[in-house]
Amino acid sequence: MGVLRVGLCPGLSQEMIELLRSCGIRTVVDLASADLEEVAQKSGLSYKAAALQRIQVAHAFDIFQMLSVLQDIRGTIAQQVSGASGTMKVVVVDSVTAVVSPLLGGQQREGLALMMQLARELKTLARDLGMAVVVTNHVTQDRESGKVKPALGRSWSFVPNTRVLLGIPEGAGAAGSRRRTVCLTKSSRQPTGIQEIVDIGSWGPAELGPALQEEQT
Repeated sequence: MGVLRVGLCPGLSQEMIELLRSCGIRTVVDLASADLEEVAQKSGLSYKAAALQRIQVAHAFDIFQMLSVLQDIRGTIAQQVSGASGTMKVVVVDSVTAVVSPLLGGQQREGLALMMQLARELKTLARDLGMAVVVTNHVTQDRESGKVKPALGRSWSFVPNTRVLLGIPEGAGAAGSRRRTVCLTKSSRQPTGIQEIVDIGSWGPAELGPALQEEQT
């Protein structure tokens, strides 16, 4: 569930976030389901509410619904290219594990094929249509090393071009519950192991963390 933060969309400033929070709107889902005309009257928001209303939330509870949503997005973008409205810039999938993991393991042999079909759809949006595609994934613990690794297995590990690992800082108490370590573990443009600590409430850097000694794969 995405938390509203500065820079999420045009015109979303810290002042505007505070106004939205005063109306009980803290996440993207809250915003998408709210009556923005009513919110604008209560909080004094102006034209900026229209920019926020461009954020759309689609619920997909299995991989077939997910594929349908992505195909609809492709069709929408094709219409936007020929129309006067602005094009869609970012797609966020939260989370891919929820729709893929039920298909893997056991006797469900089509699970891997469906997972790779989903990967191709996401790649098409990113590569052919020039969109930013952000996908959240869960982590599991390696039985031999004890380290965490991305879920969905080795096949999915080749799908993302850039991978960022979120974790909870060691020794973080109640005061640090909003802080997360952010580590770059896969990239074709930057050295891996770069790490920072961020505040997920404002999504700003809390403090600069040291680069890891070893590159993570």
